[in-house]
Order: sequence, then C-alpha cells, then structure tokens
Amino acid sequence: MKIINQIFLMTLLSLTSMDSLNAQLVPLGSQSVRLKDMANIVEARSNQLIGYGLVVGLRNTGDSQNTGFTDASLANLLNKLGVPVGGKNFGSRNVASVMVSASLPPFAKRGQALPVIVSALGDSLSLVGGQLLPAQLMGPDLKPYVIAQGSVIVGGISESSAQSSYQKNQTTVGRIPGGGVVEVEVPVTFEDQHNITIVLNDTNFITAFRASKAIVEAGFPGAKAIDANTIKIPLADLESADLVETIAKLQDVQIVPDASSKIIINPRTGTIVIGEMVRLFPAALTHGNISVRISNEAGGNAATAESATPLTVEETPSKLVLLNPSATLTGLVNALNEIGATPKDLISILQALKESGALIGQLELI
Repeated sequence: MKIINQIFLMTLLSLTSMDSLNAQLVPLGSQSVRLKDMANIVEARSNQLIGYGLVVGLRNTGDSQNTGFTDASLANLLNKLGVPVGGKNFGSRNVASVMVSASLPPFAKRGQALPVIVSALGDSLSLVGGQLLPAQLMGPDLKPYVIAQGSVIVGGISESSAQSSYQKNQTTVGRIPGGGVVEVEVPVTFEDQHNITIVLNDTNFITAFRASKAIVEAGFPGAKAIDANTIKIPLADLESADLVETIAKLQDVQIVPDASSKIIINPRTGTIVIGEMVRLFPAALTHGNISVRISNEAGGNAATAESATPLTVEETPSKLVLLNPSATLTGLVNALNEIGATPKDLISILQALKESGALIGQLELI
C-alpha cells in the first residue's frame, strides 16, 4: 500500500486593506521588559578566556599513549615539581589533557570566583571523578587573568564491561562551579567620556526606535538611536554625575520590544513555534490522504475479469477549510487546529501557505 499525502491550496480573496499596515509600529500587547534584559552597555562587556590543563584521578578513562602531548605535559609538570622522570612514557590512563574555558564578566574583582568549563582534548573516555590541576586561563592578549582548579562535575554516565557498555549524555565535558579565581582585573573605561553607548542584543529598527523614545521619556532627552541596534545617551558632565546611578536608571527603563514575525520549524522533532506578528491572508485549504493499492489477483471468470481492476484507489474524507484572515496569533493557531493535521503535516502546510503568499512571516528551519 502506498500512501500519498495531498495538500491543495489556493488563495480565494484579495489582500486586506493597506490601512492595517499603519499600525505596525504600535505594539499589540503591553508586555514590557527592562532595557537591561535586552541590551548591553558597550563598555561593560565580558571577556572570553581559555587555557590548557591536566585532569588527574580518573578511573582508567584518561588519555592513552597515543596522545603524546599528555605524557609530555605530565613529565614537564613533574620535573618542575622536582620529580625527574627522564624520557619514559607513562602507562597510566588516569590523566587527561583538557581545554579550560571561562567568561570573565565586567567589573570582576581580584579573588572573585567564577565557573569554568573543562573539555577533553585527547582520547579520554570520561572525566568523571577527575580533579583539574591548577591551570592558567588567558585572554586574547595571551596574558593570564584567572587560575582554575577543582573537582570536575560531569552530567553524563559511561560504564562498560566485557559483555556490554552503557553511556548517557556527554562524559568528556564537565563544569567546575566557582573553580576559577580572578587574579588580574580587567578595567572598564568609558572611551567616550560624554556618551553612554547601549547595544541591543537583536538588530531591529522598531525596537531601537522604541528604546530611544522610552529612554528620552525616562529623563535622558538627548538619547538617539544611531542604527538598528545602537543607542547613544549623551551625558552633560560625567565627573559631576553619579555614573552608577545613571546606568542603573538606564537599565531599569521599561521597553516593549518588537514582536517576532518568524515561524521556527524543527523537522526532526516536529516542533513549530509561531511568532506574534505572523499573519494569514484569506485562503482555502484541503488536506487528506489517498491510499493506492495495486493487486495482482484476477477475477474468477471471464465476466468478472472484465469488470475487475487490479488498481484500487481509496480516498479518506476531507473537507475544504476556509482560513479567514486573523489579527491575532490565537486566531491563526485556531485556524491551523481546524485542519486537524499532525505537527509534521503542519510543516508542509505552512510551507505551502508561505509559497502561495497567504502566510506573512519568515520560515526558519533549525
């Protein structure tokens, strides 16, 4: 039996009045967020750090002898500790080479602890139960800023025996909460002593316009959107102004961001996420299944053989659904639910609606 999915789509009515486009700058809801949650001050940025280290104490799940740099690193460390090892290779698999990474937040002070991520570099099977030896984490300038060490916490499980093995989640990447200690501070300076520059997390002209307008209403009359994600706020005199109080007031400004017009589709899991600004123009759609069965059996006599056919087509009942134009996300969801299709079928339906021009939004597959 061969199943053929059929989707028939045609646009019936013309586009709605263009007067509705005049309201696109007006938010549909009153859901506001703080400026702090959707933007950053360009001078107060985090810095990425990276370093190399050794994890010891593994239960025979470390790097093998094929990973030569692990033996070289361990030999170099022991020589510095006054334990000469000569040119011999280690036969133990209780040590693993790892890359250690962390994000140094702005205004971090010396002695402050921060989490670090540990990732296996060689052919280690698992970092469960391992201990990271002190490792220097460097910035892009190759200068050390953080020293990391501690017990590696791994969320995965990896066990094996002579007959079977069991593995769940990742066992070669772990985390050390509070494992990094800041040794060198990164000063935060305002290059432009007369302006504070705010950068939005997402590029959007509508959100940038709304943000600059809200900042002006909050008491910063000179705030201006430079482009789709940059806003500059001039300060009359930074020396006499309380910079901390000023930034706190800016970050607490309430903004209504522009609603999304995207449809995010994950074909592997059948997940569909529809943004608030997605719109549907009038369209008619029918969705159903056609079953085609080919039989090799002939009729029992000549009379029946002439009327019999080896090909049988069966079509399940389906109805033509009129999708009315909707001004809300709820109406669009109700219209799609009326079709009665599965999530994977809805993916094909949404793609067909987009191709026909009846669906106004951006389709994005992940």
